[in-house]
Amino acid sequence: MPTPETSIPQSTKTRLVCVMAATAFTLLWVFTWSGKEDVIKPAHDRGLEWPSSYTASLEPMGVELPEDIETLCTSETYNQGEWIREPIKAETTSDIETVAGYHCPSNFPHKCYRRGDERPSEFNRSVHILDYTWAPSTCDVLPFDADRYATYLSDHPLMFVGDSINQLEFESMACLLGQHLQNTPWDTNITGGDNQMWASTLVHRNKLQVEGAVTLAYLRTDYLVRLDDFKLMQPNDPEGYLIGKGNNFPWVHALDRFDHIVINTAAHWHTDEHWGEHLTNEELMEAYRKAMRVTFDYLVAHLKPIQRVWVRSSPYGHAKCSKYTAPSKTPVVPTRKEGEYEWDMFDEFDQVWKDMIEESGDKRIKFFDVSNMSNLRGPVDDWNKLLFHEMAREAAVSGSA
Repeated sequence: MPTPETSIPQSTKTRLVCVMAATAFTLLWVFTWSGKEDVIKPAHDRGLEWPSSYTASLEPMGVELPEDIETLCTSETYNQGEWIREPIKAETTSDIETVAGYHCPSNFPHKCYRRGDERPSEFNRSVHILDYTWAPSTCDVLPFDADRYATYLSDHPLMFVGDSINQLEFESMACLLGQHLQNTPWDTNITGGDNQMWASTLVHRNKLQVEGAVTLAYLRTDYLVRLDDFKLMQPNDPEGYLIGKGNNFPWVHALDRFDHIVINTAAHWHTDEHWGEHLTNEELMEAYRKAMRVTFDYLVAHLKPIQRVWVRSSPYGHAKCSKYTAPSKTPVVPTRKEGEYEWDMFDEFDQVWKDMIEESGDKRIKFFDVSNMSNLRGPVDDWNKLLFHEMAREAAVSGSA
């Protein structure tokens, strides 16, 4: 406390209060208006200052685009076309790798074309698959550029989330970009420390100096949510009830690590007493809608402006599809014979996602349609080449908006 001899005169106090108030007002004015400057901030900062559905432009991929980008295919128009047969000459696995542009890891689960010695029919089928090229009827497709794509993903990582079909797409991408990628030499912690989980991760060679970096990843989750309570699980949560074999690992904890996420769930959804005692399609669809609504709402609330989720459609599955050696003339709807489950309902599953995306208007979530061309044949290499095209087109469209 100041003594009477050292106390501040009242007039001086008044002047100090006025000066401090004026200074505070000036600082507040400067702070308020400086926030209105168009300053580029890190993605996570930008995500905090905008409404949750705000969409930021993607970084261009560096591919050559036509003057009129409206001539480029969307995933919907891409599916309007036909398979053109152009037979290849391939007698060895090396021949197949040369034609397909593969640089595959030494070992991976779905290595069908490498089973020539033990299962010659698998090798021959792989050759027949490469005999056909998809040709859209009304639009143009950007030529696949593995070098540019791998470089782009090194800065804007991609994660596949879903069942074994998404694993197959991950393996295809690993082969197509394999000249530039390698297994991660460190623990990426994509599993969030859950020792019961496994994950597949690759890193671009130009990121080997960045510890923990990931370029391409896959997490297996057959349903996206836990079936018991439709919860989006976190690491170390129990998987809960499963319909048949498979895995249903957590995945949303890893979202922030990736700019692009491809998700799908359909093949493991079946009629079951878990949905109702009558085992009807209606009970199944009600459960699927609830589960996908939980997933969709979470994505809308948590995605950053620069992130994109690509909801891959679910082409029909067929029993003994490995016996097919040529495309069907028209899509064949499964008839629920043994081994086909409820695969005839895939269109209805897809429509759930289409409706939610359309209703929300959220441009961060895209429906990635591969169904019609896949219903005629279905190679995942074509899905990945279309994904490259769609990412490059999205960067052009979002940048011009």
